[in-house]
Amino acid sequence: MDISIKFQILAIGILIVIMVDFLCSKKLPLISTKTFTLFWAASFFNLLADIGSYYTITHMDSVPEWLNRLMHQLFLGSLNAMVFLLFMYVWFLCGAQKRISKPVLFGCTIPFIIAIGFAIFGKIDYIVDDRGAYSSGPMVTVFYISVAVYIVAIIVLLCTRNKRYNLENSEILPDFKHARVSILVGLCIWAAIALVQFFTTYWLLSAMGNALMVLYVYMRFENPREYMDSETDTLNRRAFHIMMREMFARNKTFYIFNLTLDEVESIQKAMGYDMPKEILRQAAAKISRDFPHIRIYHSRSCTMTMLVYDRETLDKIIACTESWDFRCDTASADSAFSPYYHFNIIECPKYAQTADEAYETLDYCLNDRTMSENGKIYFVSDELVEKRNYRKAVLAILTEAVRTKAFNVVYQPIYSAKKRRFASAEALVRLQDTTTVGFISPEYFIPLAEEQGLISEIGNIVFEKVCEFAAREKLWQLGIDYVEVNLSGVQSVDIGIVAQLSKIMTKYGVHPGFFNLEITETASIDGGDMLQYNMEQFRKLGCHFSMDDFGTGYSNLSQMAKVHFELIKLDKSLIWPCFGDDPTEPRIILNSCIDMILQLGVNIVAEGVETAEQAEMLINKGVVYLQGYYFCRPVPEADFIKAVKEKLAQQNVNA
Repeated sequence: MDISIKFQILAIGILIVIMVDFLCSKKLPLISTKTFTLFWAASFFNLLADIGSYYTITHMDSVPEWLNRLMHQLFLGSLNAMVFLLFMYVWFLCGAQKRISKPVLFGCTIPFIIAIGFAIFGKIDYIVDDRGAYSSGPMVTVFYISVAVYIVAIIVLLCTRNKRYNLENSEILPDFKHARVSILVGLCIWAAIALVQFFTTYWLLSAMGNALMVLYVYMRFENPREYMDSETDTLNRRAFHIMMREMFARNKTFYIFNLTLDEVESIQKAMGYDMPKEILRQAAAKISRDFPHIRIYHSRSCTMTMLVYDRETLDKIIACTESWDFRCDTASADSAFSPYYHFNIIECPKYAQTADEAYETLDYCLNDRTMSENGKIYFVSDELVEKRNYRKAVLAILTEAVRTKAFNVVYQPIYSAKKRRFASAEALVRLQDTTTVGFISPEYFIPLAEEQGLISEIGNIVFEKVCEFAAREKLWQLGIDYVEVNLSGVQSVDIGIVAQLSKIMTKYGVHPGFFNLEITETASIDGGDMLQYNMEQFRKLGCHFSMDDFGTGYSNLSQMAKVHFELIKLDKSLIWPCFGDDPTEPRIILNSCIDMILQLGVNIVAEGVETAEQAEMLINKGVVYLQGYYFCRPVPEADFIKAVKEKLAQQNVNA
């Protein structure tokens, strides 16, 4: 068998294996993927034309001249189409799957059109002798020039992609530099085989070179396994990110349909760490049976996503959700687990104009605990988008405030019934933006700071501001015995917190005994040994501790015996019901709490005191320290100094 035929048969085998694997795998409907399919088709057609042209040129005595010319035209034209399609493939791959305008497309096809023109009308010569057969002439020369133009264009395209494209394609090409090198390596393989072909004209190696180029591109960029999530048998997060860019590039309405698994931590604790993934896998399999043509993405750790192109299909999916049962088979053959889940739907580009906005909305939906009723469908609305935008704005302000230390600290005086003056104060952090959202409630930005890992930095900033204020005004000379400063749950178990705060106190010359560190009831229970260790180290310095928000958390009384506090702060939720329409039971609970704490020898601070009646009742029960609007609101530094001095003056008059 002729060596050229052997190369061609081997090339056919390579192309068939590639296409079988490609067709049997899940793939993305990207422009680049569709272009690769055309690239493969042109390669396969070129291979058949190559075999046909080789046969006609070696049998010119029995084959009509027109047929021999036609086979060579098909061979050269399809080979030119291959190079053109490779150029377009690289264009789309490097251009974030963006559409190409008609004028630009026409300009890109000019070399191809010229080569086709010469293939139709140009002269071709046939050389046949004892060593083999090949073709030459103007038709072939123009073809090689066209191929060279496209190869140069591909190299220029790769070398002129700037950092902006690198950022835009971060999901498509994780490292553009390496992707560029990979494509250039592929071109070198192709060029090397073409060079061998040039010097060994009787060896028809172009088919093998084309097949190897298709194989290289497939393995490096179009391998469907790169987009598979093996744990759930769906498309992975990278595939989802790529498709999001593709969907927005189409400038058409589409819908993001999410199935989110709720109570994931509870499932993991009860049934194992991998159980949520198994639930999602079985759910995806059930959905695929109802909608086999819709691709399912494992877009988030607990979320499956479908991208729906039209409202009619969306309505069909919504109708099916009523009958979906995602009970998951367990290890026991006689039992199944029924997970909690919900759906949310985002209409794009109405509620998300870019992929980044869509991700922000998805994350907001995942974090919004109000959107978690089992089996319920939530449509993203204008109201939710406003909440998302508000959260985004607050996060930007919060991040900038951490960078510039632009937090305000206000002080709420704490009244001592025994000393009849303000004997202490609680330092409270405030965040306000004067240009956009205005005042931001601590109840909003503190949890957000904890979520974003900023709470420790904020705590250090606040503590330094308090130290600077105390040292500057010498608060202890105004009768302030101590200042309460909140420690977040994260700070309270930070191994470096003692050294950090000690350094700040030393910097401003404030004695550690001037500070009472507040730890929430929940943090005191969850802190464990690390909290105990930090409290011991702080106490060695001279600091004291109070349990904040007693009555709002677990109220684990046994924990109070393990973690000693100098103060217990009664939350207003224990006090206010005692003055409502039915105060009997609330007063029994409050009285019992007060008696128990006092018997432990711990002082009490009552929070949220807003009326004289409340103050009188608490004082009569033995509560010494009272804090609330009845005495003073949280105020800035200057107003705090003024309030403390006024109370001192009033005490002196009464004395």
